[in-house]
Amino acid sequence: MLSLTENLSILESIKITGFTDNSNFVKPNYAFISFSKNPKEALKYSEDAIDRGASIVISQVNLNEQLKDKNLFDLNLVNHKDKYLETLFARSKKSIKIIGITGTNGKSSTAFFLHQLLSFKDSNATLLTNMPEVSNLKNTQITPLTTPDNFLLHYFLKKSIDLKRKYFLMEVSSHGIDQRRISGIDFFAKSLTSFSKDHLDYHKNFSSYRNAKKSFFSTSDENNVVSIDNELGRELHSENKSTFTVSVNDKTANIYLENNLIKTPWGDLKNYLPFKSKFMISNFLCALGLYGKISNGINFEAEMLKNMKNLPGRLQKISLFQDKICYVDYAHTPDALKSVLDYLRSSYKGKIITLFGCGGERDSSKRGDMGKIAQEKSDFQIITNDNPRNEDPKKIVTQIVKDMHLKNFDIIFDRKEAISEGLKKLKKLEQESVLLIAGKGHENFQILKGKEIEFNDLTILNELKDVI
Repeated sequence: MLSLTENLSILESIKITGFTDNSNFVKPNYAFISFSKNPKEALKYSEDAIDRGASIVISQVNLNEQLKDKNLFDLNLVNHKDKYLETLFARSKKSIKIIGITGTNGKSSTAFFLHQLLSFKDSNATLLTNMPEVSNLKNTQITPLTTPDNFLLHYFLKKSIDLKRKYFLMEVSSHGIDQRRISGIDFFAKSLTSFSKDHLDYHKNFSSYRNAKKSFFSTSDENNVVSIDNELGRELHSENKSTFTVSVNDKTANIYLENNLIKTPWGDLKNYLPFKSKFMISNFLCALGLYGKISNGINFEAEMLKNMKNLPGRLQKISLFQDKICYVDYAHTPDALKSVLDYLRSSYKGKIITLFGCGGERDSSKRGDMGKIAQEKSDFQIITNDNPRNEDPKKIVTQIVKDMHLKNFDIIFDRKEAISEGLKKLKKLEQESVLLIAGKGHENFQILKGKEIEFNDLTILNELKDVI
């Protein structure tokens, strides 16, 4: 068996146009990486890869006898995976600037806004997203996870490089950080959109979750852009004063709101944004800060702000019943729900109905907080199923309502029935009353007893609004 150094040297000498760990995806002059520990299985897929035109097979079982000089054998391939990816990637990775966006809430919106800002000036950027609803947009790449595994991430990057993209925009989850999915990725710019309690089902405690997020900014990158409207953002800035800051409240930030102006180091912009909620504007300010870092100073007209679009299922507004409104929103954390309800309370004079649930087999510690916030910030609540998965929906609801001391709420497990009841209640209320349908936003499915069924809040809403 050759050493890792010898294998990498051979790999550098071979013409390779791409790489994959799935033999079905092999194209001429690709490298096929076989992680199979089963010799027969490894040989089968490796021969299939060569038949499809693979230049080399990198495997963790020895296939030298069968594949001859087409095989690089490495018993420790799993541990050395990053090194092989770096070598496969090194020839072209400097041609693209990678922007990573993390935060408890706001990652998708910030990436979406930044993609639009770059598109206004025809900057050639890939948006990596796990939202198929935006797949029709120019230069989007759909991924199965918020942050895909390290191998798939490199595959998407290589694809973007082959398409001569200048920028690669991606979300970085705490799971992705902790599981080293971004290992070997050299980020040109990073952003923290927000920070609050979430994902304690995975990280076990708040400190571990916090440390995962903070570790993303462990180097003093000059292109870090953070919101200082949360305590982690403020700490990152205090530890690295070169960090670029944004805020909707703090006028010491590099970008901040003042009346109807967005104040930036590159000049003031009239706030023409079509969305007015502060948490959504905060996401846009993060995108604007990243754009400024990318472009070495803002170079676009404020009129462009009028054309900014929001993601599907993010404060998506539907007018109903003589000046009564419904919003569909993805808010599924206490902080996000509070932000949405604060915005609705400041914007409308009528009553607020909040319809929501909490996901099963996920962080149960936030359920009681969601219930308390819904009751404190709205006039009536309807608790329903979100995605219970394999967890008992009754147990989830019991944890949501345990600190909801006022009894002005309904429990309706069937989400369609719950939406119907919400509309009936809204119809009877005074003008400028609001029904908020929270938690699922753009999602086109519901997971019940482990089965994924077709379900979309907006679709159900549009089915029911004219028959109630």
